[in-house]
Parts: sequence; C-alpha cells; structure tokens
Amino acid sequence: MMRMFRSDLAVVINSGPYPPTTVTDCVSRAIRAEYWVGQNREQRAKFFKDKKEEKAQAKQNQARPN
Repeated sequence: MMRMFRSDLAVVINSGPYPPTTVTDCVSRAIRAEYWVGQNREQRAKFFKDKKEEKAQAKQNQARPN
C-alpha cells in the first residue's frame, strides 16, 4: 500500500506505534505529512533566503568607505 506514496511521505505515514490499516488512514496521514513537509520546506527556504540577504548586506557594508 505504501508504494502509492512518495518515499519521504511513506516513511512518515508508516512510522509510529500503530501502522495504518486502511487506505483512508493512509491518505489522512499522507495529507498531514504533506502539510508538515511543506511547512519544513518553506521554513528552510526562508532561512536560507534570510542568510543570503544577511551576507549580501554585510558585503555591501564592507564595501562602503568610512
């Protein structure tokens, strides 16, 4: 049953003390997992964007004459 899901979601869906027993259970777990994977992806993207902007700002500050 797990073959119908992406591998990163299948790991999350199948984890925990109680494995899914129905397709409905799998799908509901997949929806929740997809949400949290998306949230994590957005947080990581924001983190790296902020770091890139900080680095650019620091470089710009160094280039300014005192």
